[in-house]
Amino acid sequence: MDTHSRGNGQGSPESYGDDASNPTFSRSARAAVELPVTADLCKKCVSLASVDGAAVTVLSSSSARELMYATDALAQHLDELQFTSGDGPCVDAFLSGRPVLCNDTSDAPSVSAWPGFSNEAERAGVGGVYAFPLRGGRRVFGVLELYRRVPGALTGSQMTVAAVSAEAIAAALLDELLLDDHPEGGGVTNAFHRPEVNQAVGMIAVQLKVSVAEALSRLRATAFSTGQPIWEVAADVVHRRIRFSDRGGEGE
Repeated sequence: MDTHSRGNGQGSPESYGDDASNPTFSRSARAAVELPVTADLCKKCVSLASVDGAAVTVLSSSSARELMYATDALAQHLDELQFTSGDGPCVDAFLSGRPVLCNDTSDAPSVSAWPGFSNEAERAGVGGVYAFPLRGGRRVFGVLELYRRVPGALTGSQMTVAAVSAEAIAAALLDELLLDDHPEGGGVTNAFHRPEVNQAVGMIAVQLKVSVAEALSRLRATAFSTGQPIWEVAADVVHRRIRFSDRGGEGE
């Protein structure tokens, strides 16, 4: 288990509401209908582990991921921060197959471990982030991400709740995703799916004549430098509002 702990720093929170006017709330509501067991287990985990929110992400590599469910707008924002920066507890939990605990986003070990993520998470008003791998057999296929607005470690009983919840969520999510074989052809349509990211990466790779991995790095760097979510920059690329040039930046 990897732990970065202690400290009293707390960022100045931005506004991430969860009312019905918030588009993320709408996506969460749709995902709760499409993945009802996963959503219910996430909400119960939030309550029993005394955290403020949760997200479930499926990954096939540290750079290929898809958010399946988030309890609120801030949980989604944290997941997008880690996708944009390419680092964070979620990435480490997936790669290591162990829980990764950031007990204080503002302390030196956390900033050193995740320079692209920690400062932005603190600025968003997040004090602690706790990531637990999701397993299908021996293979890690995703991560349960929990957060608190106030820094602090999970207690032993809260760790147990989170670990047991991760096991239950992994099983439920795999079952619900198998609904793609539903006899009526229904299946699960992920409300958080961002197809424009994959499309943009392909376009950037062609524009710059670089690999897909390098194109994703360029897209991430632009999103990080402009302070935009990666999917917003991707949408600009797809709709040809911006173009990446051979000079290494973006152009009109």
